[in-house]
Amino acid sequence: MQISELLDRAERLFLEKNYSNALKLYALALEKESSNTEAYIGAILCDLGFDFKDDAQVIYYYYQTIKSSAKNPKESIEMLVDTLTSSTQDIFNLIDADVALDDGIDYDDFLDIIEDKENFREAFEDAIFSTKVIISKKSQFIDFIKRLAENGYYGVALDYLESHASYYKNDQDILTLYSLLPKGQM
Repeated sequence: MQISELLDRAERLFLEKNYSNALKLYALALEKESSNTEAYIGAILCDLGFDFKDDAQVIYYYYQTIKSSAKNPKESIEMLVDTLTSSTQDIFNLIDADVALDDGIDYDDFLDIIEDKENFREAFEDAIFSTKVIISKKSQFIDFIKRLAENGYYGVALDYLESHASYYKNDQDILTLYSLLPKGQM
């Protein structure tokens, strides 16, 4: 089996929170290619998932956000996992602290740009094409989805909702956001 196929299967199992089977596939991938960062991060997050199911998912999505632009995403993830397992801090606070190390714009800074431009569409398009908007709190996520819907970015809002569905599960605040989308978008 090719390493890409192992990683794809492992990722699907990880997202289903089947950490035991995902870990086995990540281990097989590491046997084939010991320096594979995706397999290494996957294995770490599977191990974390045994004790911190939801936090492992949050860190996974965070990793997906930073992996192509951060100077050392592997080190960032290791630091988050180490800090989480040795403390009782909220995962979003840990990510907030790590965001300063990465390239991207904090959501609060994004809101400042919107205020300066007085136009969400223009600020959003500028941000999306030039950098990443880093959302690290549930309240920011909700606000962002509402703003996307208000400005007609229904497809983008739906993509964000679906990509974070496994983390928020049956959270009523998040489920309510689907009502902002036209029927044809769901």
